[in-house]
Amino acid sequence: MATPRLLDNVKLTAGPAPAPGAAASGGARTSWSTRRRGAPPRRAAAARRWRTRGPPCRASPRCRCGCSPARGSWTRTGSAPAPVLPLHLFGVYDGHGGSEVANYCRDRMHVVLKEALGRAAWAAGLEESGDLLDIAELWEKVFSGCFQRVDDEVSGQASRFSSGVGSEAQCKPVAAGDVGSTAAVAVVCSSHIIVANCGDSRVVLSRGKEPVALSDDHKPDREDERARIEAAGGRVIDWNGHRVSGVLAMSRSVSAQGDGYGKPFLIPTPEV
Repeated sequence: MATPRLLDNVKLTAGPAPAPGAAASGGARTSWSTRRRGAPPRRAAAARRWRTRGPPCRASPRCRCGCSPARGSWTRTGSAPAPVLPLHLFGVYDGHGGSEVANYCRDRMHVVLKEALGRAAWAAGLEESGDLLDIAELWEKVFSGCFQRVDDEVSGQASRFSSGVGSEAQCKPVAAGDVGSTAAVAVVCSSHIIVANCGDSRVVLSRGKEPVALSDDHKPDREDERARIEAAGGRVIDWNGHRVSGVLAMSRSVSAQGDGYGKPFLIPTPEV
């Protein structure tokens, strides 16, 4: 069966990362990219300009990672790359209104994902109403639950502790109501790249010097996103670009108190 074979290549390991700086759906669409076996990734000429650069992954010496944050035009933004090399997991979290939520996603998203994978019966297959879910459905289910959990923690609807002393004290928003973040996560294994995206950050694969988009931006003027927002009672206003309620230029976000613009139509559900 394909499930154990694929997931054997994305085992989550305990312990600290060997180096800082890198690696590892309301939407019903599923996007997959298959890597060419035996083809080492091209070393970027700009690698020397990376602000954070790590050594090859111990599990896969050909895997090198780095990050180079670039500040946007807004005066108050916050972005955070997530360094989790042993997991072959890459995460980019681009904050708006402040950096608190982006930093929280950086510190928590991979932890929640690891817990979710541990709870799922991967080897035996996850059963729902007696039917086995295929691998795409498994990943969509896990990622959707993971993003929702982090969003609940950020907005103060859930504690980062499942139980025990201190849970109530942790149930509070991590930032003001207008602060949020995108979340673009890619899990890389020997045969596939599984991408989960929420917001307008984009996952791009360099293949033969050509960029290949692995995710679709969540913008309010996207036909399906506009329909979803309006069905939930929201409005898309063209005010210096299409914006939710005339304010936010993305239609999905991990956010504190719904960025103050309404949780029903600003959702954390990723497309996987």
